[in-house]
Amino acid sequence: MVDVSDNFKALSMRNGRYVSCKIVAGGETFLDDRIIEFDFDDVVHPNWYTIGSTCSNRFAFSVKYSGELEVHDEVKPYISFDGKEWCPLGVFYVARRYVRGSYASIICYDRMYSLETEYEPNISAPTTTAAILSDICANYGIVCESGIYGYAVNTVPTGATVRDVIGYIAGVENANAKFNREGKLRIKGYTQMDNYSLSVNNCMDYSRNMSSSKISGLKVDNGQEIIEAGSRGELTSLELYNPLMTKQRAENIVSLLSQINFYGADIEMQGFPFLESGDHIYLLDENGNYYPIAVSEIEFHYDGGFTARLYSKSRSYTDAAAYQDDLAEALEKMLNICLTSENTRDIGISSAAVKAASFDFETKSTGAYARGDMSFVLDGTGSVEIKAYVNNALVRDVTHKNQSDKQLVHFYFLSQNLPKGKNSVYITIQSLSGTMSIKSGGLSSTLICGATAV
Repeated sequence: MVDVSDNFKALSMRNGRYVSCKIVAGGETFLDDRIIEFDFDDVVHPNWYTIGSTCSNRFAFSVKYSGELEVHDEVKPYISFDGKEWCPLGVFYVARRYVRGSYASIICYDRMYSLETEYEPNISAPTTTAAILSDICANYGIVCESGIYGYAVNTVPTGATVRDVIGYIAGVENANAKFNREGKLRIKGYTQMDNYSLSVNNCMDYSRNMSSSKISGLKVDNGQEIIEAGSRGELTSLELYNPLMTKQRAENIVSLLSQINFYGADIEMQGFPFLESGDHIYLLDENGNYYPIAVSEIEFHYDGGFTARLYSKSRSYTDAAAYQDDLAEALEKMLNICLTSENTRDIGISSAAVKAASFDFETKSTGAYARGDMSFVLDGTGSVEIKAYVNNALVRDVTHKNQSDKQLVHFYFLSQNLPKGKNSVYITIQSLSGTMSIKSGGLSSTLICGATAV
């Protein structure tokens, strides 16, 4: 929970409250007169209560703006209820941006999103989880919110991403990992209920499970053996992969997890920006009853007013995860590939076509589609031709004329009826007139592929 004053909390709970938003992005400050709306997704349990998660928070906003925001520019949003005390929502970095006339739509993620690079350790085993975390922070420019206990381990993970290794450390610590509202890495586990009660009087709608949830078992694959601890049940146990886990640590974690008691809930409510995923709070109903809930995810929305949807995610026999129905199978087939890339060095645009982005992927069935989306800042003036090829066949050809020194260009394509098996996509850019370039990090591309029909 974000540390704010009691006055801030009191103002946030008032009916007809005054709400003000501020977004500082790439050195530009946007106030309410230019902010159209934003959506902020703060999540720690993506499916249901677990440990070892490393979720990236997402912030997307639309503003009146015709200038340039570069990929990786820092974005810091704030909410206030009196124009004096501002509650931070996090530190994010621009991933994609679209400009249409005098309006811009920006999609950002926090630092966790960029930690998909392979971890290259500078320490050797035996060591501790604290030492591995310190090595990660030193090598990848991460600031940790606070220290961790630090358990002895006999291996240092290799062939895993930085994000994965952070998750392994968090799992051994009986915790989850996320970047807090100040942009610092937090390894946060359950210690005690937060001293905060959410009243249904501040909720537009809510529902909760009729019975509470507990975790009584743990099954862990550490790459060498399958470790089981506690009493396992379909709805009361967790299954993890963690190469740092030991039998003794798993048994200790189960004894701690078994002390957690909470209700699943779905709450549509006023936006309280000081609440964070990972908090354990109480829901106070209209009869004066208190129900412990785990804040798994909060979706905030601002459009002049400030609302939220809070989820406390627990398993139940009605969950799709408990069985595989036809809809779940259909969704799994449809949403099977999402790839992203960006340029890591400057791209010089000349009369010879240069490959700006390329993807190789494999489809699971005949008749799939591929949808590509590429945005980049073009430096210089002149005309360029952009072409998209799928399996070496031209699917889209666009000519763009750059009339200013810097201009954001957006290119997309859609290709259907792909064959089953291996496929390739690449996009080329070439100059028709003038001299232009794309700076390192200035180009971002995304490819989404799935089944056209189920």
